Amino acid sequence: MKKKIKAVFADIDGTLYSHGTGSIPSSAHEAVKRAREEGILVFAATGRHMLEIEDLHIHIELDGWITLNGALCFNEREVYASYPLDHKDLEVLLETIEQHPFACQFLEKDVMYINLMDERVKKSLESIHSPYPEIIDPQRCLDQKTYMLVPWVEDEIWQKAYNKMTAVKYTRWNDLALDAMSVYAGKKQGVLDTCAYYGIDPAETCAIGDGPNDLDLFEACGLKIAMGNAVGELRKYADVTVSDIDEDGFAEAFEQYIF
Repeated sequence: MKKKIKAVFADIDGTLYSHGTGSIPSSAHEAVKRAREEGILVFAATGRHMLEIEDLHIHIELDGWITLNGALCFNEREVYASYPLDHKDLEVLLETIEQHPFACQFLEKDVMYINLMDERVKKSLESIHSPYPEIIDPQRCLDQKTYMLVPWVEDEIWQKAYNKMTAVKYTRWNDLALDAMSVYAGKKQGVLDTCAYYGIDPAETCAIGDGPNDLDLFEACGLKIAMGNAVGELRKYADVTVSDIDEDGFAEAFEQYIF
């Protein structure tokens, strides 16, 4: 007997959006459309900024978006949960950058910018099909709400800053780059905030993902589905694994376990 699912939380890269084809599979579009017609809410849960989503030409109607790894959650009506970084922690970051210069991207609600660009940053951004951000004085972060940081920095230098911070957590996504956000954020928190907003029991939700940052997403949801292209670490914690994204795995998840 299938578990009753009232809401689905899906990662973007490698889950809903294929970098192989540069698009969302038509079968995934149809699955989302049918789910919403049947009263099942569908949300994106991603580390991406909406400017990146737009640059990738990802056009799909969803009930809401958990972005920046849960630091900013919104629907078409309003932002219903947000967790900006503490300015004291940002001051620590700026002091470390001054002492040990490295590139760092700053993500606000409607703006992305970086303090400097070099070849390794360009290569890293190109690998995830992310646009080059504008170069702006990082002191801006002390006057604005910053929801996520992407430092390109060796762990030894990053730890100099991190050990002085009080409300930051992070996850690495390559040898030099990491995502840093408020300790109060996270995909799990985004799911819990969304469920509270819509009056849904988290046990009646489904998570679909493929990457290591989806472990946090899995912790919040009742049904955990890994894509066939998911990393081994995530597959280990999944209830079920479906086909690869380019083999209609996303639609399979809905057909087999949600509808």
